[in-house]
Amino acid sequence: MDRNDKLRDLDFGKFAEAKAVEYYVANGYAIRERNWRCRRIEIDIIAQTDDIIVFVEVKARSGRHMDALDAVTPDKMKRMARGADIYLRMQPADFEYRYDIVTLTGDFTDYRLEVYEDAFLSPLM
Repeated sequence: MDRNDKLRDLDFGKFAEAKAVEYYVANGYAIRERNWRCRRIEIDIIAQTDDIIVFVEVKARSGRHMDALDAVTPDKMKRMARGADIYLRMQPADFEYRYDIVTLTGDFTDYRLEVYEDAFLSPLM
């Protein structure tokens, strides 16, 4: 993979995150954070609807033959859950929460966005 491929992948990832934000906003969610980081953990999007905080992992794949969902590994789920735990402890009130995965496959003009709500249970339980 050359430098141009890496830049295109980075741009496509940002594009996917922007489309995910558009989806959540269009469905009545407030976006609390984008690319929230703590202790070498990053959560792509933190959204809220009513008293539910949603921790969102976005995966983008330009090739339709690749399953973006498979890129969310058990290790990624654990890191995301650790980050969510830290984030929730920083809040002044208790919230329900869930983990969503958003996948975007295709290219900048012809893509498919899929949202997997409540995609996994916290592996920290």
